[in-house]
Amino acid sequence: MAQDEAIDTTPREAAPNQTEDVGRSEGLERIHLTDPLHWEIVEFLEDESTALDDNDLTAWFQNMAPDIVYRLPVRMTRDRADGSEFAEGMFHFDEDYMTLGTKVMRLAATQSAWAEKPPSRTRRFVTNIRAYRLDGDAEEYEVRSCILLVRNRYQESDLEVLSARRTDVLRRTDAGFKIARRTILPDQATLGTQNLAVFL
Repeated sequence: MAQDEAIDTTPREAAPNQTEDVGRSEGLERIHLTDPLHWEIVEFLEDESTALDDNDLTAWFQNMAPDIVYRLPVRMTRDRADGSEFAEGMFHFDEDYMTLGTKVMRLAATQSAWAEKPPSRTRRFVTNIRAYRLDGDAEEYEVRSCILLVRNRYQESDLEVLSARRTDVLRRTDAGFKIARRTILPDQATLGTQNLAVFL
């Protein structure tokens, strides 16, 4: 076979976005750094991650809206022209309020959560926070951020590291902001953690 016959030269249109259809800010009003609302959102995300780092899972769960959708899709390695790198039907996490609450209760109030006994030592770094106003009657905001999780267990000297991009929908309520949706897009196709018994 000739060399030029072995190569597919058919032009292909590149996919518009390599991630699933979340976090696209076209047409949304940006909340800029000069707006006090931006810093309210930053403060909320910092307090939320601190609750997780302090292993205060019950307090963290209070930040969830009753209609929460909490997902961490599986990432695949694909060519740019082949579309999204994230599976539409496979998730490391695919939780609603009931299942997320059950996991939190098991970790926080029982002795049977062996994957987190003793609990991991974690540190979450939340950066690159960008917020946008969503259209609609509810006071909701799309918030995109990057998260770096550093985790250590037992007497091990090694650190586990997981980085990801998050897209949240935050809703203002009488009790403060609540997370109505969280989609976590990992930077790794194979996660570098022994288990996912921690939240992001």
